[in-house]
Amino acid sequence: MTRTWITQIAAIAALISSIMLANDLNNLFSTLWKVVLGSIAVLFAILSATWEIVGTYKSQPRRFKGPKRDAKILKYMIKLLKPQSQCVISSNDLSWVDAAAEKVLEEKASTNSLTLLMPIENDISVRLVSKGAKAYYYGDDQFKFTSRFTLFNPSGSGAWVAIGHRTEEVHTIRKISSKDDPAIHLVDDLYRLMARNKMRVSPK
Repeated sequence: MTRTWITQIAAIAALISSIMLANDLNNLFSTLWKVVLGSIAVLFAILSATWEIVGTYKSQPRRFKGPKRDAKILKYMIKLLKPQSQCVISSNDLSWVDAAAEKVLEEKASTNSLTLLMPIENDISVRLVSKGAKAYYYGDDQFKFTSRFTLFNPSGSGAWVAIGHRTEEVHTIRKISSKDDPAIHLVDDLYRLMARNKMRVSPK
């Protein structure tokens, strides 16, 4: 939303400057105020366009494919998890977690910053719980969430979510941070519902 406003303001500024300068194009650089006004308008337009392009790129879903797909996904997930923020991970079995990822998760668990949502416990979740993580087990081998997500800063003003879904060739991770997107509220509601109903919760 902010980027949109800045882009619109830049367009208006450029239009006003063009109108003011169009009356005397032959003497465009004849006075200092014209040089300053023109330079500011051009610089403002370039900066706002760059901001819009970068912001649009960052908001695009990340798509992973090819022979190194799993390694790229793992690297990306570790990058998301490293900051010291509360996170809730919904996963069927944490099969993507290797030694490096487990170390990052153990660090989050040790600061009470990690919650797991899983159908049943396994060796990885048991180890993470022993380090301080909390785990809610909701199902069995027959019932598992179709969605896989990681919720950051749950129930807070800065909450955002990374949702992953896979096809045969491509794995997509979509980051959603806008409060206008209902996905954040749906994920947060699901987490709070499980916590409230205390689905077979692991001992802490």
